[in-house]
Amino acid sequence: MEIFFAVVYATLAWFIVAAVLFFNPFVDKIYSEGEDHPAVKSLPKSPATIGKILLAVLIQCILWAIVYVWINNALPQNPFFKIVIFGTIISFIKIIPRDIDRILLTTYPIKRMTIEFIIGLICSYVVAFVYVYQI
Repeated sequence: MEIFFAVVYATLAWFIVAAVLFFNPFVDKIYSEGEDHPAVKSLPKSPATIGKILLAVLIQCILWAIVYVWINNALPQNPFFKIVIFGTIISFIKIIPRDIDRILLTTYPIKRMTIEFIIGLICSYVVAFVYVYQI
C-alpha cells in the first residue's frame, strides 16, 4: 500500500511542481515565444489535456516506483545520496535521451528545450525525494 501512496504523491508532486515552474510569469513568457515554431505542437488548454498529462506522469511514476523498489537495496542508506542517485537515474533514463533526440533529430526551439530540461531535472529529483521518504 505504501507504494500506491508513493506513486500518487510523486505524480501529484511532479504535476504541481511542473505547473508552478512552467506557468509562472517569467518562464511562461520565454516558453511561449516558441509556440509558433513548426516543431512545436501546441496542446489545447483543456481538461482533456490535463488528464492526458496526468496519465502520462502517473504511468512514468509507476514505472519509476518499480525501478526504485528493484534497486533500493543497492542505493546508499543516506537519504540525501539516495535522492541524488535515484533522481540522476531518472534523468538519465528520461530527460537526457529525449533531449539528445530533439537536438539531433528535430528543429525544436532551444529555449523551450532548455526550460523543459531544467524542469524535467527538478521533477526527477522531486520524484526521487518522494520515493526515498515514502517507500
